[in-house]
Amino acid sequence: MERHSTRSGANRAIIQMVVSSMMLALALLTDFICEQIPGLNWPNGGTITPAMLPLFLAGLIGGPFWGFAVSLLFGLISFFISGWGYNWVSVLLDYIVGFGVCGVCGFFSHSFYRRQVGLPILGMVIAGALRFVSSFFSGCLVMWDANGSFLEPHFDAGTVTYSAVYNLGYIIPCILVSIVLFLFVAKPLFLVLEDQHFKDLAPQDDREDGVFGRIDLKSLALVFSLALVVLSGLSMVPTIHYSVDGSEYVVDFLALAYIALILGVLLVAYGIYLAIREPAEGWQGGWLSAILKTKTAYLVALFVLLALVLTLSSVSLYLHYAVFAPLE
Repeated sequence: MERHSTRSGANRAIIQMVVSSMMLALALLTDFICEQIPGLNWPNGGTITPAMLPLFLAGLIGGPFWGFAVSLLFGLISFFISGWGYNWVSVLLDYIVGFGVCGVCGFFSHSFYRRQVGLPILGMVIAGALRFVSSFFSGCLVMWDANGSFLEPHFDAGTVTYSAVYNLGYIIPCILVSIVLFLFVAKPLFLVLEDQHFKDLAPQDDREDGVFGRIDLKSLALVFSLALVVLSGLSMVPTIHYSVDGSEYVVDFLALAYIALILGVLLVAYGIYLAIREPAEGWQGGWLSAILKTKTAYLVALFVLLALVLTLSSVSLYLHYAVFAPLE
């Protein structure tokens, strides 16, 4: 009996390593591909990429230990590949801590193995928020000019605003794209979890998730719409031009308008689907749906938010091409 238990534990460790290696390789490959696409790379570091999704899945499948291990390895390897880092503080906050926090999703693996999407997505949002905090402080602590970079904290209004807008500009799209892809692959992944090898990886205890376990897709659609409002608002920030050591740099947030526009249209299609296919009677939604009480109130709130997203994105595109571009 003891020998069987030891063999089972060894098999589980091997499967964990194989799955974690696959997630790490997928994250690195995805990140590399996105770095080659013009418009997805921010001038001072940061790329709009779904590479965070494999890091999230590493934690959801393997738990916190493997989630943090894969995320930390990804951060270190990404740094050595790109070589982008102003000094040790920048490397620590932008790479090691910035990506390491993706392992937070490992604490939501119980819900993942119970075929729930609400809590795993909440874990992704928390990880994204922690990554933003880390990168935000990196932008405020590390200063650079033509003579190089140096540690000199600045928390004046200009630095705080620039660091917040700059980092939100690529972190929010990364989280939103990762969530959308996760929703597309959730059902196939749940089918894969039926395999005995993955059943062996499932957490042994069956803890309750409390109030968060009642989060469903309808509630997430509203939260998602709110995030898109913020994203489309950020896209209206005018193009920033500056020069360092004789080189000209441009920070353009127009890509956020396209992302908000595309995701907004997808959510409109989801809202239309709810309006046509799902009956209003006995509609059981999550906590936001419960607050709104009825299907009609929910759909009104959803479409109002999406109308705002589409309007702000369209205005941003108009301002960029019809107003700002002719002035440059």
